[in-house]
Amino acid sequence: MVSSHLRRLTGLGLLAVWLSLAASAGTGPVRWMWSGAVAMDSARVKAGVSGNVAPDLLLTRGEAMTLAGVVKPAGFVRRADGGVADYRLTGLEPDTVYHYEIGGEHGRFRTFPAGPASFSLVLGSCAQTGSSHPVFATMARHEPLFFLHTGDLHYEDIKVDDIREFRAAFDRVLSAPVQSALYRQTPVDYVWDDHDFGPGNADGSSRSRPAAWRAYREHVPHYPLPAGDDGPVYHAFTVGRVRFIVLDTRSLKSPPGLPDGPARTTLGEAQRAWLKAELLAARDTHALTVLVSSVSWVADDGSPDRWSGFAHERRELADFIVASRIRNLCMLSGDAHMLAIDDGRHNQYAAAGGPGFPIFQAAALDRSGSVKGGPYSHGTFPGGGQFGLMKVSDDGGPQVFVEWTGRNHEDRVIVEHRFAVQAPAGARGAAR
Repeated sequence: MVSSHLRRLTGLGLLAVWLSLAASAGTGPVRWMWSGAVAMDSARVKAGVSGNVAPDLLLTRGEAMTLAGVVKPAGFVRRADGGVADYRLTGLEPDTVYHYEIGGEHGRFRTFPAGPASFSLVLGSCAQTGSSHPVFATMARHEPLFFLHTGDLHYEDIKVDDIREFRAAFDRVLSAPVQSALYRQTPVDYVWDDHDFGPGNADGSSRSRPAAWRAYREHVPHYPLPAGDDGPVYHAFTVGRVRFIVLDTRSLKSPPGLPDGPARTTLGEAQRAWLKAELLAARDTHALTVLVSSVSWVADDGSPDRWSGFAHERRELADFIVASRIRNLCMLSGDAHMLAIDDGRHNQYAAAGGPGFPIFQAAALDRSGSVKGGPYSHGTFPGGGQFGLMKVSDDGGPQVFVEWTGRNHEDRVIVEHRFAVQAPAGARGAAR
């Protein structure tokens, strides 16, 4: 709790408090830090601390940096080389820039707006472990509300249940200078794919799974996980009138050899039921639903590393979407090392037919190009140093407008698509 005296400090007085706390914070340097789980009135920060004491976090509000609080760690996971500190920031104001300082290191984030709002986000996946590719700086220059990382944060391909290997991988990524600069100024929402969950083409039988689950919860400033303290990392969150539903397509994925049918799954029964409930709720309460899948949805090659290898489950979901008249839906995806967009014409997997939904494929941040899945209405553009930019325009009216651009590290637009969705009556001027 900050005293009333500290709350009145401004200008040089605030600077003196900042410098004093920075000089006395902790017993060693901060290796890395990033923010996430941002909402209208809360956020979360994780920091890698070299030492056995987690420093306090100093929080300021607005560009004038008015003192907002001194936050003690809500948790501290000790490691052989120090630990990871977890800061839970609550009681924040909507649509407000906050700066934070931990042990002399600085970061920032903007809380999400209350009610209908326009915003932008960047998205991408697949980067060399510890990459400092210029694509990360290009994404930062767009000043997005957040960065959606859809998997392969690293390429360590860990095959064993050893938390130390995952900790080392997170340290290498989060300490990389160009990535670190992005993460300190832009909140992140992240879900893994195969190479950062286990070995290539990893599934639920991977021996690394327990350590991966634990390391994610230790290091990632994540939203509440419906699976709880142990298990898959699927989750959901809201920005304005837009609901994001983020899938874990690796933790519960059936291993090879099981024939396609009701028993073969990439989601598992519990996550599939959760997904259907989320889709139904968002249909009536949100103007737009964004489904996030780390692996490609559009494909007919039967590959076990894409949704085509789980055709029965994909058809079940497509049937559910069509039967439930869910029309305010789009998908963001990673894994394939390419930019690609489909406007819905090649995404019609329901047994009785029916309209598909638009899909944006954005990768690779720093890997060689490859084409997986398709066809896509707007083509495929394999390569590295690529990312996606999504802009949402929402004035609270009956429609929400979306603009997708796939770009390279020079910020050149390679592919683009625009579309609008009709907001249901229950979402007019509302958000939850």
